[in-house]
Amino acid sequence: MVSRMKFRTLLGFATLCATASCQSPGGLAERPPTWTAMYAAPFDALTNCIVEQERSPLVAVTPRFYAQERRATISVTTPTGSAVGVYDIRQVPSGGTQVAYRSIFGGPATDAGGGAYDKARRCGNGA
Repeated sequence: MVSRMKFRTLLGFATLCATASCQSPGGLAERPPTWTAMYAAPFDALTNCIVEQERSPLVAVTPRFYAQERRATISVTTPTGSAVGVYDIRQVPSGGTQVAYRSIFGGPATDAGGGAYDKARRCGNGA
């Protein structure tokens, strides 16, 4: 018998796969951000923390660092390569770091990306 938690996980994964089947990380990067936030943490420490927070057996997490530009991106994809979300992380001239997140589940006027926001907030406030 499948436990309720395992059933929810499997159902969520199935929904995620079905929803993400047509979206690439590159295409998702062109959409308006679902949310943006500012943190005092350095961009590289914040990026590494978010990568660790996002890791799970159900998704692939691919960070890309652009050190000279003081920025990074993190693509979160299904095992088949379909995009789930993309983080765009940039060090700003004032020394803070801006994080913008784009989600397949909705744009700026939605509640999408709440889990990603919580992960970034934990990293930004504790990195």
